Amino acid sequence: MTQDATLHVKLNSVIDGRLKKLAYDCGKSKGQLVREAISACYQTSLDDLPLRQRQAISAYQGGYISLGKLARVMGLHVLELRGWLTERGIAQHNPLGAEDAANA
Repeated sequence: MTQDATLHVKLNSVIDGRLKKLAYDCGKSKGQLVREAISACYQTSLDDLPLRQRQAISAYQGGYISLGKLARVMGLHVLELRGWLTERGIAQHNPLGAEDAANA
C-alpha cells in the first residue's frame, strides 16, 4: 500500500493498550489495524476489501464461521458489523425468528 497521506489520531491510554494487545495478537502493527478498520467501515464495494476480509465474508455466508469471528477479521465490534452487513444487504444468520422477538 502506498502512503498518500498521514493521519495523526490521539487515543486515550485504555484504547491504546487494547489496540497494542490486539495488534500483537494479530501479528500486525497498530497502524495496519486502524487502516483495515477504516477500510472495513467505509468500504463501498466488497470487491475493494482485502482478500482476507472477502474470504471471511464468504465463509460467514456459507455458515463456516461465526459472526464473532467475522467481526474480528473485519476489525469491527459485532454490533457494528451487523449494521455494516445490513447496509450492504448481506444476510445475517440469526437463530431467532421474528416470532421470537414478538414473544420477548
